Amino acid sequence: MSADELLDALDDAADEHGSRSEAIRAALRESYADRDSNEASVAAYLPDDPVVCRGYEVLCDEASPFQSRIDVDTAMSRVANRLNIPKGSVKRRVILPLERQRVGGQQVVEPNWGVLVIRQPDELADLARTVRTDGGARDA
Repeated sequence: MSADELLDALDDAADEHGSRSEAIRAALRESYADRDSNEASVAAYLPDDPVVCRGYEVLCDEASPFQSRIDVDTAMSRVANRLNIPKGSVKRRVILPLERQRVGGQQVVEPNWGVLVIRQPDELADLARTVRTDGGARDA
């Protein structure tokens, strides 16, 4: 997008929000504040182990865009490499705890025919906000 197109878009947003500065504030809130609150919300539903939490971040980074899938062997190699832990311990230290962890009744990491389906932070935040159908408390 060219600079002129950006200025036009900013002017349109200013009409909507009352001023350019308010339009910029709204864009920043939408882009960053929501993401930070999702990340904080997700952290509350992950196991209380820094290795597992960091492993989850690596899996989110490495999973294919849009499908959030990654081959199990690739996932184990990437987590081992980025966390500097033996590949043989990745399944026990990271993958299994994330498979056991549920948010809104869904696994954080779901094994499926040789791939891992990684629930991204925004999806986990949405699941965390769902209320059980029996009227009970939210589940994690």
